[in-house]
Amino acid sequence: MTERDLKERKAEFRGLHAKKRNEWTNEQRQQWSSAACKHAIEWLQERRIETIMAYIAFRSELDLTELIEWGWKAGKDILVPRCVESDRSMTLHPLRSWDELMRGAYGIMEPNPAATLPIDDGFVPEVVFVPGLAFDRSGGRIGYGGGYYDRFGDSIRAGGKKALWVGVGYEAQLAEDIPLEAHDLRMDYRLSEHRLLAVEQKAGRGLANGIDAF
Repeated sequence: MTERDLKERKAEFRGLHAKKRNEWTNEQRQQWSSAACKHAIEWLQERRIETIMAYIAFRSELDLTELIEWGWKAGKDILVPRCVESDRSMTLHPLRSWDELMRGAYGIMEPNPAATLPIDDGFVPEVVFVPGLAFDRSGGRIGYGGGYYDRFGDSIRAGGKKALWVGVGYEAQLAEDIPLEAHDLRMDYRLSEHRLLAVEQKAGRGLANGIDAF
């Protein structure tokens, strides 16, 4: 498959799975999001994770609100990204309140840099929760085409550090044969309303052979 063919196939995947995700009702998405957050919280407690990079849900994404609010109450360090459109990078900001958000790039709610300063470059959270349009059983992910998380992952690896990457999506977002390029970020875990699952990665970076974590 040529590079052009691969990009076209990825674009088709995005369109198909964005349409599919938008077809579910708000009530369904809320119920599934709540169940997924409970699995994530149990896993985070078991592993004694202290620094968590989450995201602010946009449109029909699985909503991590319950997880974020649990983190605040539990004294965890909750970090959320702010997109820098000029170079498609991300800065990380501590989030302590919903009041610290503002509408940013692409209409997504992001940290207000006047309310919460970015942390130093090179800091790596223990866990990164990553949204997407589709995920597979090998840690593959189809995002939105901007490459923000891919670049963030590259910067972590370049510094010789490691985070645990958790792809977040509804169980119905599970797909087969996701078209991937060499630079595409692969997940270590997959979170849905059914479970938090360690995945088997074809590239050999997986943590387990599809073993349920929670």
